[in-house]
Amino acid sequence: MYPRRTVTEQAYRDEAVNKFGPDVRAWKFVCPVCGHIASGQDYIDAGAPAGAIAFSCIGRWTGGKGTLFNNKTQPCNYAGGGLFALNPVEVIGVGCYFELADG
Repeated sequence: MYPRRTVTEQAYRDEAVNKFGPDVRAWKFVCPVCGHIASGQDYIDAGAPAGAIAFSCIGRWTGGKGTLFNNKTQPCNYAGGGLFALNPVEVIGVGCYFELADG
């Protein structure tokens, strides 16, 4: 699990661009519950709304079976806006999101 950190929106975007380039579809995010890595394009392909990218696990749109308390299955069905807010990156003035995957 990643430690919680607070960044500006610009800092988060800059970090993503440095790792993956300017195309948001190529950016990759790590679910804080199951560890599944999904790109922006993966979310689009799964039919997830734009607001779900890096906020909820892609498993919510692909039939993920893992849950907060049983996260051995990837992808899981964790929702960032639920009772347990585990998203580790607080983007000031925007919300809390998943950590970026390693480049």
